[in-house]
Amino acid sequence: MYTYEKFTLRLFPWALMLLGIIFTFTGMYIEGGIFGTLGVLLSFSFTGFNIDPVNNQIRQYDRFLWFYLGKWRPFPPALYVSVVRIKLSGRRSLPLPMPVAGEGKSISSYKLNLVVDGKERYISLARGKRIAMLDEGLKIARILNIKLLDHSTSEKRWLV
Repeated sequence: MYTYEKFTLRLFPWALMLLGIIFTFTGMYIEGGIFGTLGVLLSFSFTGFNIDPVNNQIRQYDRFLWFYLGKWRPFPPALYVSVVRIKLSGRRSLPLPMPVAGEGKSISSYKLNLVVDGKERYISLARGKRIAMLDEGLKIARILNIKLLDHSTSEKRWLV
């Protein structure tokens, strides 16, 4: 079984902790304790996935301490793993403001996909830095006995 997990920073737990602090300073100690405790517990969150090559199943999950939110599901036969470069632009005409470089500049992020022979075509697994995604893609390719396609540069090439 293969497991990948990454720490995730979420804003909701910080809002709960802020409410806990506000309630505590206004004299509402029980409410402050409840919101503060929930904020602290939910701030330790991880996202990840498990791949079970024997049963041909995948689980994408969110983990809060010891609680997993996600279920196992079968996936179609895997064709290959790909690492794709995504450019985050600094254009201000986007519908939502994105935390990227200044006007006219761009930042690259890399996405790890499992390409399958089925209706969904690919399963998005993770995002991160180039070398980390290539390492994870190599591990998945070896476990599932498939190829790795590197789309992270202008030269697309097969690894493994």
